[in-house]
Amino acid sequence: MNLLRLNIWRKIILFAYVAGVVAMFTLDLGYHFHIGHVVRLTVGALAFWVVVDRV
Repeated sequence: MNLLRLNIWRKIILFAYVAGVVAMFTLDLGYHFHIGHVVRLTVGALAFWVVVDRV
């Protein structure tokens, strides 16, 4: 995947996904995150990816 050829919306989706996963496991908010949260975040990111593809 060539990141330079992606449109701006897909770049935003990728950045938000990576930032969300990193923030989940690095910020101590008093809540224990696990792989199920990452799976849900991944499904949401893929759904946005498909919607951007349709628009």
